[in-house]
Amino acid sequence: MKRKIALLLSIAILFGFRPPKKNENNNQTLELDKALNTNNSLLWQISGNGLNQPSYLFGTIHIISTQDYFLGKNVQKKLENSHELIMEMDLENMDIAALSAISILDSGKTIKNYLSDSDYQIIQTFMEDSIGVKKFTFEQFYARLKPFYLEQLIYIKYLGQDKESYEDNLKKIADRKKITVSGLETMEEQLQFLEEIPIAVQLKSMIKTIKEYSSETARLDALIKDYKSENLEALSKAFEAEEDTIWNDKLLVKRNNNWIPALQMKMEKKSCFIAVGAGHLGGAHGLIALLKAKGYTLEPIASN
Repeated sequence: MKRKIALLLSIAILFGFRPPKKNENNNQTLELDKALNTNNSLLWQISGNGLNQPSYLFGTIHIISTQDYFLGKNVQKKLENSHELIMEMDLENMDIAALSAISILDSGKTIKNYLSDSDYQIIQTFMEDSIGVKKFTFEQFYARLKPFYLEQLIYIKYLGQDKESYEDNLKKIADRKKITVSGLETMEEQLQFLEEIPIAVQLKSMIKTIKEYSSETARLDALIKDYKSENLEALSKAFEAEEDTIWNDKLLVKRNNNWIPALQMKMEKKSCFIAVGAGHLGGAHGLIALLKAKGYTLEPIASN
């Protein structure tokens, strides 16, 4: 289930991001918050290991329905008192044409080239009856998309018409406070990890989603409920239970390890607010464990 909510990666380009402004924060010393007596928090304080000021790690959902969206007051406070907002993507250097091209199947193929007639019909019928995509439009455009992108349409539709982006809202706060904004990856680099997921694996995921739509959306509802209650332990277990380990290896484990050196370098210079998908936080290969292994102290603190 992690890919359903933590991998709505390409959606960020639909929101109106503005160039980051130069940081004008003063150099006040930030005091450490008292740690919670539970690990179930989306907001973690990073200190120790020679850091002059603490940094903060916050778990997001990239897209969520407006009625489920929330942002704790302490989350906003920590961001406003930080010197840099670090998110997954570098949103200032995107090649829209390249992004469009990478989402299309190669050599003029459609998903029909990879499926049995019966499975293709299942997908086409579902897209028309449940998503509202007419057969002609599906065959001419949507069927040319790589399965991952097509599957996202199902979940975006399920989330409803009114949606929020944590990244968009955090960036608005940073822009208003003139805080530097940066990304751990370019959009192209992030999407390139999807290129490492075989088409067959992507198709298997999408067909499973359609055939088991009721149970899949029920699991998504449970995941959102755990997110809203900041139950990081339950979220971590849900991500670890992903049956296709290639998703975990390519899109979480590998990227988490790639991010650590960049985070260390930035935190040594200034107080940073790190906002990444909640799926990247917990577990043996999560950012919390990886940063602890580097000698930092990570403590859960109140988000509100």
